[in-house]
Amino acid sequence: MNKCFDLVQLPETPIAVKAFSLTVLSNLSAEYPEIAGELKLIIEDQWDRATPAFRSRAKQALKKMDHH
Repeated sequence: MNKCFDLVQLPETPIAVKAFSLTVLSNLSAEYPEIAGELKLIIEDQWDRATPAFRSRAKQALKKMDHH
């Protein structure tokens, strides 16, 4: 979980790895709802400089977390 948070935040992480990490974290938020707030903050922080692929996956992650 911590590694995924790190990978999402590092600028040098390839977008595919960031996207996968977002998916892993959103899936984990079902079992660990306390991480949802932190993940949302990270997504919001990166939104303005994010690639379209990151934004797409981030939207999916946010939607999934809202349904938990």
